[in-house]
Amino acid sequence: MIPIWKLKRELGRLGEETAARLANLYEPILRKRHDAWRDRQPTPQDLGIGPRPKIAIFLIYQPKGVAPSILATLSWLAANGYAPLVVSNTPLSGTDRARLAPLAWRVFERPNFGYDFGGYRDGVLLLQRWGITPERLLILNDSVWMPTRPDSSLIARLEAVPADVVGGIEHPASTKRYGGTHRGHLESYLLLVNARACASDAFGAFWRDYPSSSKRLNAIRRGERQFASRMRDAGLTAQGLFSRQAFLDGLAQQETSFLQKTLTYASYVEPELAAEGVQLLESDANDQTWRDRVIQHIARTTIRRRFNAGFCYPSDALFGMDFIKKSPGPTGGGSGASLHSRMRRKHLEAVRAGDLAPLGAEVMAEIMAREDRSGSA
Repeated sequence: MIPIWKLKRELGRLGEETAARLANLYEPILRKRHDAWRDRQPTPQDLGIGPRPKIAIFLIYQPKGVAPSILATLSWLAANGYAPLVVSNTPLSGTDRARLAPLAWRVFERPNFGYDFGGYRDGVLLLQRWGITPERLLILNDSVWMPTRPDSSLIARLEAVPADVVGGIEHPASTKRYGGTHRGHLESYLLLVNARACASDAFGAFWRDYPSSSKRLNAIRRGERQFASRMRDAGLTAQGLFSRQAFLDGLAQQETSFLQKTLTYASYVEPELAAEGVQLLESDANDQTWRDRVIQHIARTTIRRRFNAGFCYPSDALFGMDFIKKSPGPTGGGSGASLHSRMRRKHLEAVRAGDLAPLGAEVMAEIMAREDRSGSA
């Protein structure tokens, strides 16, 4: 018999798929109206950060007011030489505009149409309208806390990659659930585009023709899943800083004590994987097969779930992945905390134990507050 949670999940997927397809009937009209609205907007005034050769399109959605971590991100961008163009998917209060002004180049408020790629599109098209082709264009959003520490070298590491488009996490091509394949893609909350790519016909055409949608499936399929592939098809190079395979290869080189901490701070939503992790942690690490069993366990777990969500300790300590997801993440069908909530709790636990470096004050406070509200701290 099919468990109730699985039946609910599949019905939810069917409903989401139906809504995404129905949106194809009316969203083209909404896109035309939105484009006409955007083109009527005056050029925003220059604010505290002057124009620079490097520009960051920072998409924010802060309906409850701009969080302190947003200001920390803007300071980090400016410190790394970027002029932030803040694109807000919700109206800003006068107070928030005043808080953003010293740390931004320009601020553009728009209706919440099209998720992150809809806002990115407006940012890119505005730059084109203003006659600006950046030497580097950093595209990011506030779905993650980034950076987790003010001294993060993440931008410098992105800039050091010899590719036209660089992202945070790269996913290889994979098989779809019901046949066919997903082409490899870069996760959409962090993208760096160089001057060659910014000036290319392929980059301009992607954003000009991108069919913004406020249906999640459409946004993922047309945006995140397509962007890197379209750039590669045009002869540009695209690469991620991090990948599951590099994660596994790096872990295989670590000492036993590091693998033990990896398991100590692991997060699971599947009971069988959680039990396996506990069993490995409690077993004799001097056994000749222990290391291989640990790596195999992590490999199996990361087929099911994102490696940085399941294993926060090596993601931070070994790879310097200076971002933490804000979303709940999957629950695995259980009634307990979601995977991302469990991950954030484990990250805090590792920081408090001194096994991971302290987080930035704004990030630490916001994570603690979120977990306190969820009743899972």
